[in-house]
Amino acid sequence: MRNSDFSIALRNYAGVPVVELIGEVNKCTLSTVNEIFDKLAQAGHYNVMLNLKRAAWDGLGSLEPLQKAARVFQNHYGNVEVIAECEQIEKIRKMAGNFFRYCTSEGQALTRILRLPEPTAGGVKATSAHLTES
Repeated sequence: MRNSDFSIALRNYAGVPVVELIGEVNKCTLSTVNEIFDKLAQAGHYNVMLNLKRAAWDGLGSLEPLQKAARVFQNHYGNVEVIAECEQIEKIRKMAGNFFRYCTSEGQALTRILRLPEPTAGGVKATSAHLTES
């Protein structure tokens, strides 16, 4: 495959680097992502989001190169949060196991990174506030 079959976008989401893969993922793509991960780790970023929602990796047999790069983050008590659709997550789990943390949105990944409590299924309880004069 040619290098032009994919693109990689690097941006920030609330101060956390997001690496977004778009198009066909192949060995060249994984090599480039590895380089980006190395540079981010050297710069002190130990929590990274990898957005795969717009990526296709059907012909790829393994995510081993990404697992090696993710170990660098885990050695510094960080993680690679993989953002993908539910169907994609199942495919990635078959290839990589539970090596990464999986999320369906960047917001969910940020909640995990910041260790914020996740919203409950019941939603927000109705409350009221009363002001009294003293």
